[in-house]
Amino acid sequence: MGLCNVLRMPLENRTGVVSYLLPNLNHIMKRNKNHIYPTKDEMISKVSESGRVHTAIQNCAILDAEGLTNRERGGLSNSEGKHGRRLKRILGTMVAKISCALLKVTSWVLLRVLGVFLLGVQVHKGQMELIKEASKKGVPLVFIPMHRSHLDYVLLSFILHNYGVKAPHIAAGDNLNLPVFSWVLRSLGAFFIKRKLDRDVGKKDLVYRAALHTYIEEVLRSNQNLEFFIEGGRSRSGKALSPKGGLLSCVVDSYYDGVISDAFIVPASISYEKILDGHFNNEQMGLQKRKETFMMALRGIYDVLKHNYGHVKVDFAQPFSLKEYLEAPQAPATPVSDIATSGICKSKVKRAGSDNSLYGTDIVVEDTRQLVKGLAEHIVYDSVHVNTIMSTNIVAFLLLTKFREGIPFNTLVKELDKMKEGIASRGYSIGFTGTSTAIVHHAIRLLGGNLIRVENVVVTSSTGPDVISNEKSNKEKEFVTPLLSLPNVFELSYYSNTLISVFLMESVLANAIIAECGSTQLMFNTCHSSPLSICKDRLLTRAMQLCDLLQFEFIFAPPCGNLTNVINDAIEELAVKGVITVKDSITGFKDQRWVRQLAATTGWESDESDSVNNSETIEINMSSENKKQLQFLQCVLGPLIEGYWLSVCNLVRLLDMDVDDNTYIRMVNMYAKERVEKGFAVFSESCSMDTLRNAVKVFLHWKVLCTYYDAENIKMLQLKEPYRDEAKLSVLIDKIEVFRV
Repeated sequence: MGLCNVLRMPLENRTGVVSYLLPNLNHIMKRNKNHIYPTKDEMISKVSESGRVHTAIQNCAILDAEGLTNRERGGLSNSEGKHGRRLKRILGTMVAKISCALLKVTSWVLLRVLGVFLLGVQVHKGQMELIKEASKKGVPLVFIPMHRSHLDYVLLSFILHNYGVKAPHIAAGDNLNLPVFSWVLRSLGAFFIKRKLDRDVGKKDLVYRAALHTYIEEVLRSNQNLEFFIEGGRSRSGKALSPKGGLLSCVVDSYYDGVISDAFIVPASISYEKILDGHFNNEQMGLQKRKETFMMALRGIYDVLKHNYGHVKVDFAQPFSLKEYLEAPQAPATPVSDIATSGICKSKVKRAGSDNSLYGTDIVVEDTRQLVKGLAEHIVYDSVHVNTIMSTNIVAFLLLTKFREGIPFNTLVKELDKMKEGIASRGYSIGFTGTSTAIVHHAIRLLGGNLIRVENVVVTSSTGPDVISNEKSNKEKEFVTPLLSLPNVFELSYYSNTLISVFLMESVLANAIIAECGSTQLMFNTCHSSPLSICKDRLLTRAMQLCDLLQFEFIFAPPCGNLTNVINDAIEELAVKGVITVKDSITGFKDQRWVRQLAATTGWESDESDSVNNSETIEINMSSENKKQLQFLQCVLGPLIEGYWLSVCNLVRLLDMDVDDNTYIRMVNMYAKERVEKGFAVFSESCSMDTLRNAVKVFLHWKVLCTYYDAENIKMLQLKEPYRDEAKLSVLIDKIEVFRV
């Protein structure tokens, strides 16, 4: 069906004077329906009368009475009244008040204003038809997009409203509850929730939790659509964040409690050529995030209107039935290799969930929590794979993975063509058309001079077309160089990181191959050209270890899939490309593949298939072209691996003392920045705070670290046994260092 720019009005069916004098208004009035939305007072009343909320108020009053004398406990009803009044204040701030009139006015304004700073907002007509069909089924739609910009809040509602789909109730952080803006957002469907649900450390705010849970339940009961960002906040790195299951668990509970008969889950992704929110360099450098204010919002809008941000592409994954998902047999957990224990842990799930879920094990029983976790990962996995690759993503990716020292402009154009083909062959969408020269110019202009330097350099014909010379000559070429100094490299990596998912499993295998063969021999020994052979089982183990190390960075396999099968598929892909050859002394390659596929589809693995797998070897083609390909794939994950290595090396600081978690991450960040400044770092972006925080999460998950609260309620980090021994800690460091080039 093709793409449609929602900012460009169709010229057909224009009838009457109004359609020609006020085309935008005429377009909005004709394409929208007056849907029915519950009033704010109606929703507040329903939530206030809920049994769950009344129970929470009573429990809070009882907790308030603990430690009081019998005489003092006489004021229990007063305590209930206090929490009841607080409930009204909570709901007054939280509940949305959708206005059909304001939706139309806002659509008209956006149709005029978005075109000022955007070249277009593209949607796929076929995807929109699926959404429209799903909206006619009589059950709520739950839209769950990846969160990249504050524009996400209104962009999805604008598109849905223009296609006649009921506007969703949107979960928004209370940091956006600003004067004027909060009224507008609330009228467009936003309901504001606290970023931290509990006021005091270790003490749950039962009333707030019950109110939020019940409000979502009532939204769904009223057959209203819902939208929330499963990552919680905006991504600071450009990659998908670990999903948080709190709001999703409310949706699942609504089904199990009989509140709704079903709901359609709609994963979505919004791709920007240039992010409107500026950059997150200061936060990645370790500085505190500035709190949003009314004046900051005004200045931000003014700045946005002065610049051009290219194209935006909004993608919707295939809607799927919540009922069918929950009632389908769940796939068993996939074992993963644990670097910390150097073994295959059969009882481990393949990936850890978020440590910061809105709700927790106290509300959702363990089985349901694992179900919600799997559903959340499935949504993120679908959203990542439906994401469109923009021009700025490819240019930034090429410069950071292949040409960190710079590249002639003409060569960059050719490399963009190759990269486009590689991305398309891997099943991802490209979000631009036109001549490659124009596209590269456009991307460089959007990225700006703070990230990329373009200069004319003199070249000598005697030494080749790409050699820079200080001698004067009439022959000049444009040379494009990425600026890798801190903090600007973080912004460039933000755009580059979108493409990691495209090459993820190939990069995992390349890093596993280099770790197994040794980086010196494989990557830097120019004299070695004969093939190298390694055992396939050892390669699989290395690859699973790396997946375990980066489990908070990516979802390597869908919850219904199997990580071993995904790695085997990646091995076969590299074999097809000629980078490696899979050899076996018993059966041919096709026979091996058939055995594995049969085992995967039937759910059994015979002794014969095991023996076949054990006898397989991987032969690495050592041609210069393949070495370049392995180097490129290694660089895709190189910054993350270096960041994790820096983090594990700094664990020695905890041998003699415990440190609060924020101080520890700042210490590692300062150490990493010093290495960059001194020229010791291979990848300057390895010192980003996001990477260092995720490394700490992994060490906590591996039980290398543990946390506790001291007398002042400060969260402290502590090394666990046996890692309080320097020798044991050194073994762990060596196991991670093996992946570092």
